[in-house]
Amino acid sequence: MGFRRRDRAALVWAKMSFLASETDSAVSVEHACVVCGNVLEAAGAGLTLAVGGGVAEPFFATDERSRELEDLQFTLGEGPAWEVVRGGMLLVVTDMTSSETSLRWPMFAPEAIDRGVKSIIAVPIRAGAIRLGVVDCYRELAGFPSREGQAEALVCADAVIALAVADVGTGGTGGPGLAEVIDREFAGHHDRVHQAAGMVSAQLGIGPVDALARLRAHAYADDRNLDEVAMDVLRRRITFRSES
Repeated sequence: MGFRRRDRAALVWAKMSFLASETDSAVSVEHACVVCGNVLEAAGAGLTLAVGGGVAEPFFATDERSRELEDLQFTLGEGPAWEVVRGGMLLVVTDMTSSETSLRWPMFAPEAIDRGVKSIIAVPIRAGAIRLGVVDCYRELAGFPSREGQAEALVCADAVIALAVADVGTGGTGGPGLAEVIDREFAGHHDRVHQAAGMVSAQLGIGPVDALARLRAHAYADDRNLDEVAMDVLRRRITFRSES
């Protein structure tokens, strides 16, 4: 059994190395996410990390659709990434059109379906009991992935940790780690959203988590992106005082 695990890990790292060689670059977190999606027969993948207070925030995506879906989860506060960050277990949703999925994610599920997603596998990134994040793999086919694919995906999640830690341990000079693949547009609007939540917290006299929930509710009610609402709050085009 131990040999099989080592063989599987060697195979996954070989796949990441081959992918990196195509662009003459060092193996990075990006390659781990791409291979994770590939072994699960996904059309795309997104990386979400757990930040302060257990909030799930997107940091990277392999394609535009995955980026939209990761961002949508951040706006809505629901979806596979949120569920895995809270529970820490591999999540396999074989049919996005099922009534169970609709009840599970009443806001996120229809948006994913509209974008052609038929199933999702969310792979936890964790170190022991510590839940660090998730790689969401968006598939255009329904059903279960292979057991071997699931096992290789978990190796990819371990690789994300190893590559990020290696980057930190070398002061960011050991090749492309997490910092190099973070989508700056994602990260930039996270800062704006948290700043806006701080203003709403002060306006309503509530905690930052509740303030973020009010921002999300406002964005969803107006069918707007959370970042757009945050910008309006920061520019004082929207105030929440009258809603208290």
